Amino acid sequence: MDDQPSLFQPLIHGKPTIPPSTNNHCVHHASHNSGTIDILVRFLSVFFIGLLALYADREASKGFDITIINDIKHSVAGRRFHLFYVSNDKATRIILDTSNFVECLLYPEAHAQPKKHINHVILRLSSLNLTSHNTGVVVHHSPNKKNDHFVFDISPSIMDDQPNAHRALVTAILRGMAHVWLWDGEAHAPPELIDGMVEYTRMVGEQGLFDETKSYGMGTKLPGCDKFWWKDKDPRVVAQMLNYYEGHSKGFIQRLNGAMREKWHDRMVDDALGMPLQNLCGTYNFCRYSS
Repeated sequence: MDDQPSLFQPLIHGKPTIPPSTNNHCVHHASHNSGTIDILVRFLSVFFIGLLALYADREASKGFDITIINDIKHSVAGRRFHLFYVSNDKATRIILDTSNFVECLLYPEAHAQPKKHINHVILRLSSLNLTSHNTGVVVHHSPNKKNDHFVFDISPSIMDDQPNAHRALVTAILRGMAHVWLWDGEAHAPPELIDGMVEYTRMVGEQGLFDETKSYGMGTKLPGCDKFWWKDKDPRVVAQMLNYYEGHSKGFIQRLNGAMREKWHDRMVDDALGMPLQNLCGTYNFCRYSS
């Protein structure tokens, strides 16, 4: 009898344990949730960093500093300029409006083509009548600054041109912004061609900004087919030729401007046109007009 096991021995020894399969299931589930959260956090972080970068890039490319200077404050023209264009920030609005117009004209869809970087534009009513420049404006880089700082010297005679002073000032600033936004083939593009593109921008800009339609009378036939067709030509004649090429091949002006971001070469106009210029110039009749 003493060798028989006791009937009062406990049926369960020690503390109950969780079955291994159940325990593994819980650990796996927690690990899965933690991994999903980590991936989500990382994705959202990258997403918001990307948004911030895009916003910063957009803000940086959206505007530039503007300074208005009046060198002849005490003259009649200077007082008129201050009253009508400086005191009410109208000059600043004209710069922004013309800049937006030129930018849309010269560049295709956003980010499709690199744009020039503009950091600062100074509009200065000069103390000197710029008689050698019938455009009313001289554009140059600000001294001791990078090439993204531009100065517009405006002839004071513009303010004396009543009642057309406002139109003359807007047109001068429009020409200035065209100079700013145009590429120049790393300073190797022909100056006559650049001046013609500025004049083309002025011609189209006046129609857009002043909501007008200008009619052009037919002139004489352009002689010959010189590949340097812009050489020694009046900017208005070059502008009319550019207008003809744009009409024949839509987007020509934008493509030509984009190509001039790189170093200039003599085939650039043909490449932008998509065909040898000689195929067109023999049939071209340019128009005489006055600005």
